[in-house]
Amino acid sequence: MMKHKTAGGVSAWRELLLAALIGMAGAWSLLFLYFWMLFINQIHYLVENSPIPAEISAVTLALGALILPGAAWFSRDFFPKLRLLNRALFPLLVPVPALLLWPESYFCLLLPVLAGGIAFYRLGAAFPPENYRRWRRLPPRCGVVLAGLGFAAAVWWYFGIQCRACDKFFLFFSDWGEYSENYLRLAFGENRSWSDFLAVAGHWNPVPNVVMTLLFRLHPAAVTVFAVNALLLGSAVPLTYALARSARLPVAAALAFGAAAFLNPVLNGQALSLFYGYHPINFLVPVLLGFFVCRARKNRMGMAVLFLLSFLVQETAAVFWAGYALYWLAERRRLAGTALFLGCAAFFLVISSVVMPNLFAHASYAQMFHYSALGSTPLEVLCSPFLRPAAFWRTVFEWQNFAFVCSLLLPLALPVLMNPKLAVAALPLLAGVCLQSSPDVKNIVMQYGVEISVLLLAVAVLNAARLNRGRGSALLGFIGRGISRNRHASIQLWGLCFGTLALTAGSYFLIGRYAVTKMNWRPDVGSVIEELRREVPRESRVIATSRQRVHFLFRNPTAGLDAKPQTGDTVILALDDGATGAGELERFRAELAANPAAVPLGSIPCGGDQLVVFRLVPPGTPSGGLPFLVPMSAGQFAGSGPLLEQENPDFEVRAGSRGGTVPLLMVRPLRPVDYDVNIEIGPGGGKAGRVRLVPFANGLVPAYAAQAGQVFIAPLPEAAAGPVAVRILRRPESGPLASRKK
Repeated sequence: MMKHKTAGGVSAWRELLLAALIGMAGAWSLLFLYFWMLFINQIHYLVENSPIPAEISAVTLALGALILPGAAWFSRDFFPKLRLLNRALFPLLVPVPALLLWPESYFCLLLPVLAGGIAFYRLGAAFPPENYRRWRRLPPRCGVVLAGLGFAAAVWWYFGIQCRACDKFFLFFSDWGEYSENYLRLAFGENRSWSDFLAVAGHWNPVPNVVMTLLFRLHPAAVTVFAVNALLLGSAVPLTYALARSARLPVAAALAFGAAAFLNPVLNGQALSLFYGYHPINFLVPVLLGFFVCRARKNRMGMAVLFLLSFLVQETAAVFWAGYALYWLAERRRLAGTALFLGCAAFFLVISSVVMPNLFAHASYAQMFHYSALGSTPLEVLCSPFLRPAAFWRTVFEWQNFAFVCSLLLPLALPVLMNPKLAVAALPLLAGVCLQSSPDVKNIVMQYGVEISVLLLAVAVLNAARLNRGRGSALLGFIGRGISRNRHASIQLWGLCFGTLALTAGSYFLIGRYAVTKMNWRPDVGSVIEELRREVPRESRVIATSRQRVHFLFRNPTAGLDAKPQTGDTVILALDDGATGAGELERFRAELAANPAAVPLGSIPCGGDQLVVFRLVPPGTPSGGLPFLVPMSAGQFAGSGPLLEQENPDFEVRAGSRGGTVPLLMVRPLRPVDYDVNIEIGPGGGKAGRVRLVPFANGLVPAYAAQAGQVFIAPLPEAAAGPVAVRILRRPESGPLASRKK
């Protein structure tokens, strides 16, 4: 058996007790954050959790108490190693009181991740220097290979989740579908002009327009968009590695920051960008990182080319460089900083206030609706602290702004806060997000944090390079107090790599999987998509709700629900997916119900939703009836089966059967109604179980359009398990056209 040195009795017991407490704190925090916290709504920063069962807590705490003593047991010197682990990992104790007192606070949930990053920094700084000497000798060729593999893994991941999201009806038509539709028009449309290549969908983006148009000429398909998006986002991994190596970081440290780029919750989330998918702003990821690589290599020509190129990606690049001008001013480069700031401000104002309104025939910059509380033009927003001070300061101090900043900073907090001077460049971009009127856009899930996150990555790498040059950090010296080796800059560098990886990994698993988690909840509907495509001729225009429209974008002409149906059109509607406003959807359904040319083709249940398909046929075309909507007299209906109790006085519901064996649900309006309904079916008798929602007539004929005496008949498999409970629920904002015109 391995021998261990012992310590004095009181001291030994104190170290063992401290080790048990630290282990229990860390284990309980992990249990709370990653297993028993149900969900974090990253849009509204709301936390859903459930109480942790006592037996689970007891087992977790018991195992946690053994972790540090167990780790020290396998070393040569038990108590010295245990003491070292205690000194390194004691920050894990700090978040526990906050989690116990405020378990539903978003800010408190970030504390364990920050504490974990600090603890792992201290642990890395406590390792013997000879361990790092071996890592310093990692061959550069090996680093290039590993960075390339990381790039391939990132591209595979980003591409795969976009394909899965598309097959699950998760992605909206906006943004990626809207951009794709414009790229198709630029690639194959007849009435194009050079100005069409300058701006699309309310943004100035000549470079993405030209690149995507050329690619669509080669392969017009959704996978082209997904592949480009994956390549743009995945480029952060090798370019961060290249930046680190250009800044003369060791290969192992450069690989650590490349991994941090992949795990960054902001960039990682942009493959889905909530459910909007591809956005041209992602072209700025390689452009800006490439600029910093050239800067580290003192390649002024490359810097100039990428600087100018960024202005052709999106107009917000001017805001980024205005922030870079602030950094120059902080560096006392007053003349260059002032010139750059004024030039960027002039460029943005000209593009947003003159060029864009003329290109889109709008009265003002298309993005100004985001700032409606502060002004209607960029100049009014800039002057809002004086013109509308109450609205300005109320917007500035919205708590969602602080949550957004904390979420952006958390993954790279240690390396960025070492020397945050270059991070000053993010202030104008940050103001552009935080001054928006809606709190719902102040999140890391959507594209508003892309440029800031790229900048923070560059700041983190360049600050780490300062350590490698022997320039220690006062911040790291402070958080590493009690670790004897922490005084050396080279040791701080390796501790920083450990801490940064812990922060980015913890941030990704806590706040970086929002869109992917929501996507995984949805069922795969690939077979439904194929069935829909078989129903739609290639020459037919498809009018569809947002999530369905994208699947016909590269196959048929498409339109949204604002289009007027014409003969030959196919209409595909999702009745309950939440992607379309209830008012817009029900207005369109009312128009279809009043249009004799709209013939129902079928209805498909789809993962808790209902898809309905119609075809606009020429006048006089005969159409068959629906087998589940049949005429029935009051006497026939009364004799069809027992009456089921429900609260809606306008409907009567009975449980019938076909052939005495197949249970059926039968719903009959007692009088004409001016609304449509869903039928909620669940277990009766107070039992818990799955609840099913069925639209009246499977969504093909609204209840207000049903003829007198018609009965909706639906299968009732729930009857085989016992009594059922039925509720007739009014669909929001539903009603015939006549009631809407009053």
